[in-house]
Amino acid sequence: MSGKHSKQLGALLGRVPSATVSGQPPGRPAPVPYAPEQPQTPATAPAAPLAAAEEPEVPLQVLVPRHVRIQLDRMHAETRKPLRALTLEALRAIGIEVSDEDIAGKRGRKKS
Repeated sequence: MSGKHSKQLGALLGRVPSATVSGQPPGRPAPVPYAPEQPQTPATAPAAPLAAAEEPEVPLQVLVPRHVRIQLDRMHAETRKPLRALTLEALRAIGIEVSDEDIAGKRGRKKS
């Protein structure tokens, strides 16, 4: 098979927008805006912490063994809780600060 695209394929590819963020090399995901907590001095402390509803959410993706995912899916089916809620509850159980509002999520809430 030839390394060149056909004219028709080239025309199709020319009309499709790039799947990568401009300036971002292909195959490399865009960085997630995250900074680990750092000790704050009174001069740099924020005036008031953001409420859970105002704080932006960031994506988290992890690879787990298949048997773990099967157990999570089973627990989801039994409890009818979303995987997000199950994950946040598990993080809370190991000492990560997670509020009830964080676990409840934004779905189903009425805007005030």
